Amino acid sequence: MSQWENEPEHENGLTEIEQMQLEQVLLETAYNNSYYVLTNQISFDDLLEKKFDKGHEAVMAYDPITGPTQEQLENMIHHYIGFEQYERCAKLQKIMDETYPQTSKA
Repeated sequence: MSQWENEPEHENGLTEIEQMQLEQVLLETAYNNSYYVLTNQISFDDLLEKKFDKGHEAVMAYDPITGPTQEQLENMIHHYIGFEQYERCAKLQKIMDETYPQTSKA
């Protein structure tokens, strides 16, 4: 039984808190995978292979076929600001400026 004994389980067997924690882990994984692909630290195909070999899925924060939307890039930047990972923010901002020049502040 969970430490939150009075908290009801949802359909998937997780409590609301456990579901929120799982969603946070998935979001962090999606942002990290997306960051590595966007910054050419790994190709999407290599990411798929690496994750598949470990029995995981390659979760992404955007559709790798169409690329990230401006909003998806902005969400990633805001996420990394919250964790004070400003180097990642700067790299993502550069990608956003190049991909969506109308948003560039320069």
